[in-house]
Amino acid sequence: MVLSSRNWKLSFLEKDMKRMRSHAMFSLSFLYWMLSVSPYDGPLYDSSAFSECKQYPENPLYGGGILKDKLPEFQLFTRADGITVNFPIFKLQDITPGTIYSFSTWIKIKNADSAVITASVGDKDSDELCVGTVDAKAGCWSFLKGGFVASSFNISSIYLKNSDEQDLEIEIASASLQPFTEQQWLLNQQTKINMARKRAVTIHISNKQGVGLENASLTVEQVSKDFLLGSAIAYTFIGNTPYQNWFLERFNAAVFEDEIKWYTTEPKQGQLNYTLADELLEFVRRNQITVRGHNIFWEDPKYTPAWVQNLTDSELKSAVNSRIQSLMSKYKDEFVHWDVNNELLHFNFYEQRLGPNATLEFYRTVHQQDPLATLFLNEFNVVETCDSTSTVDKYIAKIRELKEDGMSMNGIGLEGHFGAPNPPRIRSTLDKLATLGLPIWLTEVDISDTFSKETQGIYLEQVLREGFSHPAVDGIMMWSAIRRNKCYRMCLTDPDLNNLPTGDVVDKLLKEWDTGILKGQTDEHGSYSFYGFLGEYKLTASYEGKVVDAAFSLSPSHETKHFSVQL
Repeated sequence: MVLSSRNWKLSFLEKDMKRMRSHAMFSLSFLYWMLSVSPYDGPLYDSSAFSECKQYPENPLYGGGILKDKLPEFQLFTRADGITVNFPIFKLQDITPGTIYSFSTWIKIKNADSAVITASVGDKDSDELCVGTVDAKAGCWSFLKGGFVASSFNISSIYLKNSDEQDLEIEIASASLQPFTEQQWLLNQQTKINMARKRAVTIHISNKQGVGLENASLTVEQVSKDFLLGSAIAYTFIGNTPYQNWFLERFNAAVFEDEIKWYTTEPKQGQLNYTLADELLEFVRRNQITVRGHNIFWEDPKYTPAWVQNLTDSELKSAVNSRIQSLMSKYKDEFVHWDVNNELLHFNFYEQRLGPNATLEFYRTVHQQDPLATLFLNEFNVVETCDSTSTVDKYIAKIRELKEDGMSMNGIGLEGHFGAPNPPRIRSTLDKLATLGLPIWLTEVDISDTFSKETQGIYLEQVLREGFSHPAVDGIMMWSAIRRNKCYRMCLTDPDLNNLPTGDVVDKLLKEWDTGILKGQTDEHGSYSFYGFLGEYKLTASYEGKVVDAAFSLSPSHETKHFSVQL
């Protein structure tokens, strides 16, 4: 059903709308195995998302959930200028505090080519909480997906408004609101982790004739992890052995906080200084830490060197080419990623000065000189909150626009500077970005220091679990470098390297997301099976005094990994 906010008349779609879904056989069988060992009768999270504007809306997720067969009402709102406009709302009943709600709907507008439509929850006496946004268009249907966690305040309605409160005709179809208890949400999350971050393994132990050996003893230990989890480091890291050891005990990835940014490496024109970056790079090289390159250009004039801003257009073009050439000649093949352009949705210093193709040229040039590095856009307030400047649809549109122009951009960076996180909206945003099929990284995760240390820890765990459980996310970096005995907003330890609540959360999750050491014996077929996190393993097998050491790796696959050892 479709309801229009101007004429308030129902219209029925005459086309049969069928959503085609397919799942890998392993995924289904693994899920059924999970449910058999841990009975679960709740809803399964639907990660379906759509980033293309469609001629017809799809069927509602979850069959509509608690909005099944419910139609929105329309309410008059008075703008600041005194003009009244109509917006659709869904009246809600029996919203339970602490329950997690996944919301979705299809939207089409009239009287404008496009508009940002924001879904919010609240009541007339409370502040509204953003559920999600969509950049809706005229003539086709756009998919809004989000959610909210019901707090203690009374939530009576979901409001769908144009962000600038213009009087638009908003049509709605296939609305859905599905509740999950906290336990149901976590179980769905864990199922996704088991399917995306782990793999089934069977080890076969036999004699030289290939006969399986029953009761052979095995010790299996994970020695490295496939998933990259790390933290920013800064100049204070250099020569600080206790800090370095603390880092190495936990992380397999790093990013330099400021040490490779233009205002650090060339504070005055022509005076290049890579000393700090070189020293940090020597550490990560020596310890086989994966390192991201952040950043080459920053669109925010506030973080652009003053001398750069004072150049003529022709001088600026020469300077940006020199900047790229200097970095690439020195660091080619050193950084797995480059954040080539930082915060392009919010700022446009280089586009204003060098023209609309400036970013495209940056990526082309960097790719030519460092072709093996993955090149990222990096942006804030895409996943953190509802920002009409950086909606998920605007980010997707910008990425598509640049890709269509031939840009060698193959990574999606989400900064992740959170206030109070909204887990279902985080997950929905990742679902939508995943439709691009590009690797996603949470590149600068932290929690606002306006919260207590304990609350920072709670919120950080929510963000890390959402990121790690989403199969499209390839890595997470926390923005927690210690500098002058403080951090940008969130530290993991105090200056003496004693864990804060955030550090305790990281340690807990690192242990939870590690196979650790397994000990066991082979069965009557000479086999030993387990589910392990992706990464590198070492194996020691013994039988009647004979001992053999071996190594194997678990890479992503829906198939069981078989590994054979002969004694």
